[in-house]
Parts: sequence; C-alpha cells; structure tokens
Amino acid sequence: MTLAGLIGGDERAATPAVIDPVGAVSRADLFARATALAAGISAAVPGTARIGVRTSTDAQGVVDVLAALLSGRPAAMLPADASPEQQAAASGCAALLHDGLITPVSGVDPSPRLDTGFGIPAGGSREAVVLFTSGTTHLPRGVRLTEAGIVANLTAMLRLAVRWGPSDRVGQILTLSHSFGLSMALLALATRTPLVMLPDGPPSRRLAAGLTDGEVTVFACVPYYLRLMATRGIELGGDVAPRLAHLYLAGGGIGDDDLAAVVPRFRGETYLMYGFTEATARVAVRRGSDGAPPDSVGLPLPGTHVRIVDETGAPVPAGTTGRIQVYSPSLMIGYLGSDPRPPGEPVTTTDLGHLDEAGNLFVTGREAEMLNFRGNRVSVVAVEAVVNLIPGVRESLLHPDGPGEDAQGELLVVAADDADQRAIRRQVLSAVTPKGLVRQVTFVADLPRTRSGKALRR
Repeated sequence: MTLAGLIGGDERAATPAVIDPVGAVSRADLFARATALAAGISAAVPGTARIGVRTSTDAQGVVDVLAALLSGRPAAMLPADASPEQQAAASGCAALLHDGLITPVSGVDPSPRLDTGFGIPAGGSREAVVLFTSGTTHLPRGVRLTEAGIVANLTAMLRLAVRWGPSDRVGQILTLSHSFGLSMALLALATRTPLVMLPDGPPSRRLAAGLTDGEVTVFACVPYYLRLMATRGIELGGDVAPRLAHLYLAGGGIGDDDLAAVVPRFRGETYLMYGFTEATARVAVRRGSDGAPPDSVGLPLPGTHVRIVDETGAPVPAGTTGRIQVYSPSLMIGYLGSDPRPPGEPVTTTDLGHLDEAGNLFVTGREAEMLNFRGNRVSVVAVEAVVNLIPGVRESLLHPDGPGEDAQGELLVVAADDADQRAIRRQVLSAVTPKGLVRQVTFVADLPRTRSGKALRR
C-alpha cells in the first residue's frame, strides 16, 4: 500500500479533518487544497530534488505536509528553530514550502550523496521524508525515511492501538517536523480522526481551553510536558479535557507511579512508547491495560525485532542491560549525506535497556547519560532523580564538563518561586554521590530543551 492510499480516500469527506482557531477544514477541502499544492510542488521541484517544508501550527501546516507527501518529491521537514533557506540548501532542496508558498532555494549543495535516490536498495521504496533528529546528545542529523517504512510503521500502530471512533478528536501539540508529531498526525489522517491544532509553547490557559473546547479525546506529548502541565495546574481528565480517553507518551521515560501522580484523575487508556527517528517513529508500545510489566514499554511492534547487545554487538541474556538494537521494516535508508545503511542491517542505538524473559522492553537510560567518576559508573538521570526529591526543586539537569574520566559537572536547577536557594544548594551537595561530582549548582528559570521537549544534554 502507498502512503497516499493509507491516508487518502473519500470516506467521511464532509467531516472535519483539521480544526484550528480559525475554524474547521473538512476532509474533502483538506485533500483538495493539498492536491492543488502538490501539483505546484511537482512543477517547481525536479524529480531528483527535495522540497523543504517549514511547518506551522495551523490547518495550513497540515496542508503543506500533506501536499509534500502527495507530490512524489521527498520532503525535508525543517525544524522551526533552524535557518530554513540555509538548511534547505544544505539538504538538497530545490524549493522551500511554508504557509502554502513555494520559494526557490539558491546555493543548493550539488553533492551526489544528497541525491534522493542515493543508496536506495534495488527494488526498494522511494525516499519520502527527511526528519532531523532532536539533537539531544549531538548535533541534529537528517534521517532519510522511505514511503514503505512509514506505511509499515503506521500499519503496525493501527494493529496495536485501540481504534479511534467517529467521535474522537486528536489534540496536536507536537511539531510536525518531529517524528512523534508527524506520526500522530498521519495516524489521525489514516483513521479519519479530526486533528485539533492546539496552541504551541509552554502549557497555559489557552492550552487548557483548547483541550476542553476542542473536545479532545486523544492527546500525545512527552513526559516532561505532562509534568509541566501538572505543576501549572492543568489536570488532564478533570476540568481540563474531561473527554480524554487516550494518552500517548514518548520521548522520555516515566514510571507508573510518576504517571499516576501527574494525571491522578485520568481514567482512560495510556500508551507508553519507545522509538527513535531512525526507525520512523515507534519501536515498542505498552498499552496500560495489556498486562505488560510495570515500568516497561511492552513488546515490540508487529514486524519489529529488538535485541540487547554489548559493546561488541553480541547479544546479551534476558535481564542484562546493554544497548538497544532494532531490526524493522521501518528503518531508515541512512543519514543525509552519509553512506546508506546496508539492507537488512539493524540500527544499534545508544539507548540502554534490557528485555525480560517474555520479550518486554525496559528502557533504562542512554549511554550519553552515563559517566565515569572516581571509579564509579554514574547515571546522570539517577543523580537528577535524587535532586528532584529535594523540597523546592521542580526539575534539574546535570551537564558533565566533558566526556573524560573524573569530569565534574554543572547542575542546573529549576526551583519553586518561594524556595530557599541556599538551602537547596547545601542539600544537593549533601545528597549527591559520589561527592565532588557536582562542581557548581546554577539556578535557572527553565531547562534547555529540544523542540520535542527532551532535555538538551549536548
């Protein structure tokens, strides 16, 4: 099946497809606008070039993305915080698309490695999308994804998740230039479920009103955003989004107890998910009622195989922590400008985890979040968890000074407005072990984050 076949069709043509502050756009109107724009893209962009897409958070943003996908030209989904013209040129884009306008791009990199057909295996699927990694631990890289891979990932999600009904509404807070946000929007289109475009930025009264007035029943976000909503009094399932029935979480770990604490009044279905851009989106999903072990992300998606390997790439026994390695039909062609991934070769991540005897996946951290200090193997996430228990601390982030042995680090702390910062600093230095790991405690208004809300560790 093609991507157009999966998300297209005339079913429910008169029903709303996208709802934004301006109003509702029907499915028929959405596809009519996207089809017309796709024709313009095909005329402006050669078949061997890409179209750079800079999305917006309204109905036109969905039209732009849909038009790029329907045009047959690979779409490079440019992050909003990037210089669009410069990144489009560096990504082999002949034109830039934003708010329905197609603008030619000058100074395009002519490298053969940027050709849209570079490295596609014989008989393989065409390149459809380039998504840029979030840049949590290193500079963002362009990930080349195929049409077949996107369809495989969407189909697997449709098999696993509870089917959304005609009365459901998907609240879209995630950027469409990120794999999590794009995959949720495509799932909504594939299931003919209306997208409610929510206000971007930090949680606010506008967001609470958008969730409630838009009658949102499906909401996806990263755990950080959910915690931030809770600290600002936006309690899902209570007075805010009372119809909410499906909560999807990815982009960071959250335990069962922590989840129950931040959404105490939510009684719907939860989906704890693990994935990464190089695998199109999702790798494993645990539905709250499926009986998977607590604090796991459940079983891999249909068609996806997960192994845990050591530093040499050899598999380790169940229960042993190592790097997460993935085989999947949704894996990338390769990174933009780099050698392609050989067909059939897995992707070995820097994410750490283990499998239980039944094959359930537990994600325990990232290699980049581990450091050696005075002979101790230290998890910066574990350090942050200790700090976050100190009264007056809202959240924290430990930045090691470098990758070398015995490197100390700066601890960034977001404290409550009425907190005693001197007392917090004393308690941090007392509570964190090994002693001397924290070189400096710096109080900040907010932590540095990627566009998807992950803590920025690079």
